[in-house]
Amino acid sequence: MPEKIKPSVKHTDRKTGKTWIEHFYLKTQPLTELERIMQDERANKKLKVKCLREITRRSKE
Repeated sequence: MPEKIKPSVKHTDRKTGKTWIEHFYLKTQPLTELERIMQDERANKKLKVKCLREITRRSKE
């Protein structure tokens, strides 16, 4: 399973009643968002390590 930043969210369209799930995977987040999480003091250590790994993975490509 790909790593996530936060849990998935289920959205519902009020007009049609259709639902869809929005996922928050690390690989889909912009680099600025990952850097913001890295600098956030309230972010837990596990999330910071995940973001650091993703930033280094992108810099190698």
